[in-house]
Amino acid sequence: MTKPKRTHPLGLLQHIAKSIKDYWFLLILVFTNHDHTSIWFWGIMIILIIAFFVWPLAKWLTLTYVVAPDAVVVHSGVFVRHHEHIPYARIQTVQSKQWFYLRPFKLEEVLIETASHSDSAPEARLAAVPITVAQQINHYRQAPAATSAPDPTTDDATPTTAPAAVTDTPAAYYQINYRDLVKFGLTSLIFIPFLLVLLGLYNKVPRNVTDALVNDASHLGLTLLIGGAIVIILIAWLGAFLWTLTRYYHFELSRAGHQLVTAKGLFQRNTVTAPLDRLQGVRIKQNILRQWLRLQTVQVLVASKAASDDDDNDLVVMPVIDSAIVYDTMQPFIQWLPDHQPDLSALHVARSWYQIRNTMLVVAVPIALLWWLWPSWGWISLLLLPIAALQGRFAAKNTAGARLSPQLLALQTGHFWERELYYIPTEKIQSMKLTRSIWMKRTHLAHLVVNIRHGNHNQAIELRYLHADAAHAIYDWYLHRT
Repeated sequence: MTKPKRTHPLGLLQHIAKSIKDYWFLLILVFTNHDHTSIWFWGIMIILIIAFFVWPLAKWLTLTYVVAPDAVVVHSGVFVRHHEHIPYARIQTVQSKQWFYLRPFKLEEVLIETASHSDSAPEARLAAVPITVAQQINHYRQAPAATSAPDPTTDDATPTTAPAAVTDTPAAYYQINYRDLVKFGLTSLIFIPFLLVLLGLYNKVPRNVTDALVNDASHLGLTLLIGGAIVIILIAWLGAFLWTLTRYYHFELSRAGHQLVTAKGLFQRNTVTAPLDRLQGVRIKQNILRQWLRLQTVQVLVASKAASDDDDNDLVVMPVIDSAIVYDTMQPFIQWLPDHQPDLSALHVARSWYQIRNTMLVVAVPIALLWWLWPSWGWISLLLLPIAALQGRFAAKNTAGARLSPQLLALQTGHFWERELYYIPTEKIQSMKLTRSIWMKRTHLAHLVVNIRHGNHNQAIELRYLHADAAHAIYDWYLHRT
């Protein structure tokens, strides 16, 4: 039997970093306590040393792993020992994260996920292991029966046969170019969270400083105030652009055997391997900027948290691509996708007025509150009404769907100025629900909800205010499918 191995000593640094992330508040308690002679100060210091150094060292010393021909076995636990046996058939994704300081040592962090976890933690996390570990795991996942058991006298991190995912020529390969990467960064709406962060930092500035800034700005005129707001937005946009460039730097997508492999990142190279038969669906999405430029982003839905850092927690397999070539480009990677844009008119919104009415009712509450609290500024809130009406019309116009084949369903939704088109294999549908209120029966309308697995939770795809007959046709097909 192969002897269990510990991770590299550099893995201890990652355990320490995680402890600092979890117990950072202890540092605040130390710095805010000015009485260095009190028993409380030294008590906190002892707890801090244990939390930041002793406990991570104990966790590193007690964690061992074995990459066997039939499963990955992980032993962990300081006071309570845990022994996890993870068969390759149960693995959803294998994720490799290689920080820049691990590259000279040919080490990386490996995260193994199955569909059994309901929280954000992976099934197994191996910090600072040789890069051959992930290669060997992926090799066993592709051909578990054809791989012989390793020699007990050899290093278990070295595969007995060459991993197919590494040595074989990929069946399909794509690498993003600089121009597409710039398009992806410039058309990302992630600058909005960056803008909120900047506004949050403004609230952390001392009150006397902000008051002085406001008083100085009041004498500069409306033009300079608007110019200052534009500068803040540009700073947020630039920050989001640089973040996107470093995160998706040198993005690569390949298909080796029955697995999709994505790799990206400048400071941290993040590689995710997902079996094609474990994909829950494909999502093609466009925010409003990319709709104007006819660009799309392609993502796959997997039953793990390996893509928790990606957009909407879905694994990005094509960051940005022209709408005219998206199906020709994706077909070699996911062959059950259609080879052209399908007709989705079978499911459509019968009366768009209902969507417009709902969005306007949503903004009616903040408008009423603004009129009540600040009457002199209430008229500005009226601008929300036409924006809400346009959003409701956008949602209604982009709601569509069709049954493309007995094995494939296509559903399209529109919300928050973003169009999303889902391709869902029939066997991946967890459940389907058809709902009608007593008022909708009179107007012959219905809501259709399709549930699939998404990360470690459910993804509900809802198409609202459809023709009742069309929605019933899809629902009856799902009930009697073979």
